[in-house]
Amino acid sequence: MITKILVGVDGSENSKKALDYALEIADKFSASVLILNVFQPPPEFGYQLNMFQQPSALAYPQGQIGYTPNAASFIKDLRKVHEEVLSRAVERATKLKPALKITAELKEGDAASQIVEAAATGQFDLIVIGHRGDSQIKELFLGSTSERVAHQTKCAVLITK
Repeated sequence: MITKILVGVDGSENSKKALDYALEIADKFSASVLILNVFQPPPEFGYQLNMFQQPSALAYPQGQIGYTPNAASFIKDLRKVHEEVLSRAVERATKLKPALKITAELKEGDAASQIVEAAATGQFDLIVIGHRGDSQIKELFLGSTSERVAHQTKCAVLITK
């Protein structure tokens, strides 16, 4: 029985399809839905702190590319973009299926790891995620987020195209 569904969204067409599939399944099983978006600050900024903390000497050793006012501004803007993606997904979900229990969460870090962790912590029955259209060479060496989620999680995974 499916009672809890986690759907990963990133604003792409495939993630919109994943949201639609998740909503249809949730509707059939009267399941709750968690819409999850994960943003990963670019590593070149050396960003390691919570968005609302100030940089410290301990967090950014000398010689490391780290905090600059421009980097902080860029990361803040990046976070806003991800908040917008999440907001639009929630708006779409509540419009399409107003009777469902829908929650949303924004996480920071590696997308696959955060999705797997959220699914395990929340004891989700199903993860629905869109397949990303990475190049075949990139996927061969790195694997897509959806593939890594499918291999690392213990619950069922539906990958949409």
